[in-house]
Amino acid sequence: MEKIRISVVFFYFVLGKYDFLPTSPIESSDVSNFIDDWDYRIEPHNIPLLNFSSTNHDLPPPPKIHNIQYLVKKKKKPVLPKKMGNAAYSIVDCKWCNLGVSMLLDEIKRGASYDAIKDNVTKMCVDFGINTKEVCAGIFDVYGRTVLAAAKKAHINAKQICSLVLGEACGELIKNPLHQWNVTFPDVPKPPVHSKSLIRGLPTYKVLHISDTHLDPNYAEGSVSNCLEPLCCRNESSEGIADPIFAGKWGAYAKCDSPRILIENMLKHITEQHPDIDFIFWTGDLPPHDIWKQTKQYNLDIIKETTQQMIEHFPSIPIFPAIGNHESVPAGTFAPPWVEEDNSTSWLFNELLNHWKRWLPDSSTTTIQRGGFYSVLLRPKLRLISMNTNYCHTYNWWLLVNSTDPAKELKWLIHELQKAENNNEKVLLIGHIPPGSYDCMKVWSENFYRIVARYESTITAQFYGHTHADEFQLFYDPSDLSRPINIAYLGPSVTTFENHNPAYRIYYIDGDHPKSTGHVIDHETWTMNLEEANKNGEPKWYRLYSALRDLDMESLLPEDWNNFLKKMVNIPDAFHQFYRYYYRDSPARPKCDNKCKLQILCDLRSGRSHIRHTICHDLEEKFGSNE
Repeated sequence: MEKIRISVVFFYFVLGKYDFLPTSPIESSDVSNFIDDWDYRIEPHNIPLLNFSSTNHDLPPPPKIHNIQYLVKKKKKPVLPKKMGNAAYSIVDCKWCNLGVSMLLDEIKRGASYDAIKDNVTKMCVDFGINTKEVCAGIFDVYGRTVLAAAKKAHINAKQICSLVLGEACGELIKNPLHQWNVTFPDVPKPPVHSKSLIRGLPTYKVLHISDTHLDPNYAEGSVSNCLEPLCCRNESSEGIADPIFAGKWGAYAKCDSPRILIENMLKHITEQHPDIDFIFWTGDLPPHDIWKQTKQYNLDIIKETTQQMIEHFPSIPIFPAIGNHESVPAGTFAPPWVEEDNSTSWLFNELLNHWKRWLPDSSTTTIQRGGFYSVLLRPKLRLISMNTNYCHTYNWWLLVNSTDPAKELKWLIHELQKAENNNEKVLLIGHIPPGSYDCMKVWSENFYRIVARYESTITAQFYGHTHADEFQLFYDPSDLSRPINIAYLGPSVTTFENHNPAYRIYYIDGDHPKSTGHVIDHETWTMNLEEANKNGEPKWYRLYSALRDLDMESLLPEDWNNFLKKMVNIPDAFHQFYRYYYRDSPARPKCDNKCKLQILCDLRSGRSHIRHTICHDLEEKFGSNE
């Protein structure tokens, strides 16, 4: 995945400013008018969508005495390293980014043609070892006209571009006044925060979470899995490498996505193992990672096929989707409504509406067509809001033009949450990109974090995908970063890309009863051993772990997750167990040194992006050196 991200970032950096390029043969619509008169204060959906109440589902077995509890007694005082660590992610070095843009400015000023720029970008991409010539040229072909149209209107310099895309890796000294904005809240006091307690044995909802299937219709058993391209396991994957590793029947622990039979087998297993599922979170990323080859029709075909798979296996179960960054073409590009004509994302939103409307009320049509988000009342006092978090994606190039609350989604979200608070509803938030992810733009994430803090008593939990790992992100009180206030569950991916076992998640959510909190009571991850499946011919799916039972947790409230995080910081075996679950016990998981441990632990703390040096300073001290 890193090769793909580096290729896309590299492509934009070497373009730098496009203001000096001739408009021919590149056509771009006028996107300078940012006026958006949409009235986001629409009346929320208010007729319960689910026509059944929750039941007493059989929860996973109760907690047992675990090795980690014994290890607490053996806790040793940590020895601080001599060097500070760096919790910030850096896909491309910021200095290299700035230098690359500056080197290209002179050539661009000379009026280089589109084809000349493509040739130079492709050559540099190959010379720097970023990727093959085919991939480098393909990235330019797919992203070129969109990125150039956006860059033509972006009134920021090279350092500001690098700062927006790379975030805190470029430091805090670079100012972007055109990209500083704040949401406003209704003049209503925040309700008092009351302590919560979760009671087992009461009715619950059993919820399936599927994410990041990444169906690859061109997956080929026996093809090269360790190819040079960003996506392998295809007949055209590069050959001639020294030690080829060949793709198995059910997938590969490499840069490979899901064969059709893997997804079919998993869905069949779910219907047999979990016939009592109440509803489904489906958090996006349906197409594969071949972003240098994709077309709109290709992605629409993948979306149609994957949707049909879900319908066939769950014909009567409500499904609540969220849109992934890979659904769009170019991947990650979601133009705000003020971008019209050929660069608009309406082609995708309209098609998603055609698929999603079988599960959603008519009231969701307006917001799905506008920006791929919606709100529905599930049951009295329980609401679900599906966000399009791709509007914070740092590789959403239109944000370089104007990042201010794209599509007014956050204003709409505040309106929905305030109405929910007024009606004493609890809210489940779903989306694709977690707001704390390093590829979520800082200013958007910062505003979202404030929204979660304001509606702390209304939002009970959040559910995302995107990272492919089995993990979580904690949200803290912005005025007291020691007080956890919310939890985001990051569901594991179905795709093995990269080094993962395929998996899905089951949640048990507090259900219909007078004292319901709407919180997650427990969750469990189900997986299968890909290596064994390829060897023996058939997957065997099994429950990998239950959070309460195997993580030795009292409950799954934010403070409990915070305590568990502290345990992983201080007890190596607790982290090692979590890391095994992180990759779903994959035998291909890489060794995790201090730098890896620092990054993962900081991820778990970071419900807000690009404040890692602030929120993870103690971790940087503790895990600062691999020596």
